[in-house]
Amino acid sequence: MSRFFVFSLLIFLVPFTFALPFDICPSQAYLFQSKPVKVYGVNLVTGLTVELEDDTGIGNANINGVGFDFSDRYIYGYDTTNKRLVRLGKDFQAQTLKTKGLPKDHTFYVGDVYEHTYYLYRSGKGLFKVDLSPLDSNSNAQLNVEKITSRANVQLTDFAVHPKDGKIYGVHNSTGYLYQFDKSTGEETAIGNTGITGTFGAGYFDVNGYYYLSRNGDGDIFRIDLSNEETISSGNVMALKFADGPYSNQNDGARCANAAIVDEDSNIDFGDAPDSYKTLLASNGPRHETQSGFYLGEKEGDSEPDGYVSPLNDNILGLSDEDGVGFVTAVEVGEAALISINASRVGHLSAWIDWNSDGDFSDEGEQVAADTILSAGVNALSISVPSDAQLGLTWSRFRFSEQAGLNYYGGATTGEVEDHPLRITQNGTTLRHFPSENEYATLAFEDNWPKEGDYDLNDLIFRFRITETLNQEDEIVQMTIQGYLAAYGAGYHNGFAFHIPGLHRDAIHAASFQKHNALLQEHNGLETDSNEVIFIVSHDLKEKLPQTCLYYRTAQHCQEAIAFEFEINVYINEGTDTQAVMSMPYDPFMFATPGPYVRDGLWFNPGRNLEVHLSDHAPTEKFDPYWFGWWSDSSNIAINRYFKTSSNHPWALLIKDEWKWPREHVDILDAYPDFAGFAETGGENNTLWYETDKAVVGQYYSPKE
Repeated sequence: MSRFFVFSLLIFLVPFTFALPFDICPSQAYLFQSKPVKVYGVNLVTGLTVELEDDTGIGNANINGVGFDFSDRYIYGYDTTNKRLVRLGKDFQAQTLKTKGLPKDHTFYVGDVYEHTYYLYRSGKGLFKVDLSPLDSNSNAQLNVEKITSRANVQLTDFAVHPKDGKIYGVHNSTGYLYQFDKSTGEETAIGNTGITGTFGAGYFDVNGYYYLSRNGDGDIFRIDLSNEETISSGNVMALKFADGPYSNQNDGARCANAAIVDEDSNIDFGDAPDSYKTLLASNGPRHETQSGFYLGEKEGDSEPDGYVSPLNDNILGLSDEDGVGFVTAVEVGEAALISINASRVGHLSAWIDWNSDGDFSDEGEQVAADTILSAGVNALSISVPSDAQLGLTWSRFRFSEQAGLNYYGGATTGEVEDHPLRITQNGTTLRHFPSENEYATLAFEDNWPKEGDYDLNDLIFRFRITETLNQEDEIVQMTIQGYLAAYGAGYHNGFAFHIPGLHRDAIHAASFQKHNALLQEHNGLETDSNEVIFIVSHDLKEKLPQTCLYYRTAQHCQEAIAFEFEINVYINEGTDTQAVMSMPYDPFMFATPGPYVRDGLWFNPGRNLEVHLSDHAPTEKFDPYWFGWWSDSSNIAINRYFKTSSNHPWALLIKDEWKWPREHVDILDAYPDFAGFAETGGENNTLWYETDKAVVGQYYSPKE
C-alpha cells in the first residue's frame, strides 16, 4: 500500500475539526457569557440579543478576552477554565491553539485582536501579544506569547482596539476613567472621565470610531465618541446610555471593528424630526427593532438605515407608516388636547412635545406620557397644553414598545417611533391649509422664458404647503409656508421667492422668520428694496444642490437625496386688514440669479428683474416688462395675460398633488400628451392630464423616495 494512499485514507477517516471563518466582517457584536459559555449576537443599535450557540465544544468552560480578527475573520479568546487560547469560526466551535510562553499562574479576562495580533491584559501582571500569522499556513502551528510590559495598573474587565488610530482603549471599572494604551510599549494614558462606573465586561468599536461598553450588572450599553483625534485630545469622553442589553456576571465581547454599526439588512425604525431633537444614530436618536409585533397604526414600521431628518421624513422616503398618532382636537394654549393612539397590542407609550419650540424635548414638562399602558386598538390620550406654550409649529415624539423607561433618545428592542410636526394655536383661532394639512402641492418651472426652450418644465420643481392662522375676526395673523426642492434640471442659476399680493411690507411683524433645513436663518427673507411683500427663499438654488450629478433629480440614473427644505413663518401686525390678501398659494415665482452669466438669446443677464410666474399672475414691482412679448411669450398687460405662449402653454405649473415631472430634455408634451388639450383650452379639458397613468412610460422621472 503506497504512502499516498495511507495518507489519503487517514484524511478520509479523521474528521476535519477546524471551523471555517466568518463569511464577512459582520456588523453584529458577539457576547460571551456564563460557564459553560454561551455565545449571543447583539445588535448594538437596539440592544436586541439572540442566543447563537450554547455548546462551543469545550465542555464546562468559560471563554473570555475575546476579539475579532478581520484579517482572517476568526474570533480569538482565552479559555479561563483551562488556561489556553482558542479560536472560533462561523459555527462557534472552539479550536484549542498551541502556545508557548502563555502564563499559567493567572488567567486573562481582557483581550482584543488588531492587525492579526492578539493582545491580552491582566491588571498587575502585564500586557501580552500573540502573533497569529503562523496559523495562516498551519492551523496546528505553535504561537508565541510575548510580554510587552509588566506595567498594568488599570483595573479593566475588557478593552478594544480603535480601528483608526490603532490604540487600545478601556475604562477603569471603579473610577470610570477612559485609558489609552500603546500597543508597542504598554504605556497607559488617562484620557478623561466617562461618568460611569461598574464592571464593563464587553467593549466594542465600530468603523467610525465609536466605543461601546456593556455593563455586566444591568446590561446597559453605553457609547463614547472617539471618532476623531480632537475629541480624544479634549478629554470630553462622557459615556451616553445607548441601548438596553443583557446582563451577566460573566461578560466579554468581540466585534469586527471595520463594520458599520447598522448593516443593510437591519430591521430598525428611526425617527424623522430635525436632528436637534436627537434623531440620527450619531446623535443617539430613538430606534426600535421592527417585526416584533409592537407598532403604532395599521402598518408596522419599515426598516431604515438611519433617521430621515426633515425633509427626508419616513412617509416621503419609505413606507407611509406614520399612521398611529392623530391629533383629534386642536392643540391650544392652556387647553386640554385629545390625541388618538392606535396600538398593535398591549404595550408602553412614552411621548414628548417641544412646548417652547426650542428644538429639543429636554425641558421640564415636555414629556407628556411616561410608560402609559396602551391596549390593542385605538386609545385616547389627553394632555394639558401649558399656558406659556410657544405659538406656531413644533415637534412631537411618540415611542411605543414592550419596554418601559424609554427616553426620547436611545435604542429599544421592540416597537416603533413616530415623530409628528404639530401647530400650537390660541383658543378661538382657526386654520386654513393649502393643498391640505399634510399633503404637498407641486410647482414646476421652465427657465428659458421668454423662449420655450426644451420645454421639459423640470428646471425647478418645488413641493410646498401653506397654513394660514386666523383670529376670531377671521383676520389672517400668521402664514406658514413649508416646502422642499424636489428637482433642479436647470443649467442656469435661478432664485425662488413667494410674493404675497394684497399686503404692504410694513404689515409684516419683525418676529417673522425663515428656516432652511430646520436651521434659523439670520434674515427672514423679506426683500428689503420692495414695497410689496416678497420673501426670498434663495437667490441661487444651485448653491443648495449636491454636487454629484449634472442635473439634480431629473436624470433617472441620478437618485440624489432631497437636500434643501425651507419654512417661512410670516406674522402680520395687529390691526392689519387682510381681506385683500391673495388666496393661497399666493404668487410663488422663479427669478434669474444676478451674476455674470447670460441666458440663451439674451444679450445681458437681467438678474432679479427677470421673473417667471404662474400663467396670468402679474409679476412683482421688481420685474422688467421689457421682456414681455419676446420670442415665444404672448403676454399682454392690457388684458392681464401673463407668461403664456400664443397656444396658452405656460412656463410654470401648479399641481395640487404630487407629480412625476418629465426627464431631462423630454418635452412635457412627449411625457404627458394630454397636457396640450389642457393648456390650449385654458384648463377646461383633460383636467387630470398629470396623473401617472396618463404619462408615457419611460418619459418621466421616478424618484426613489
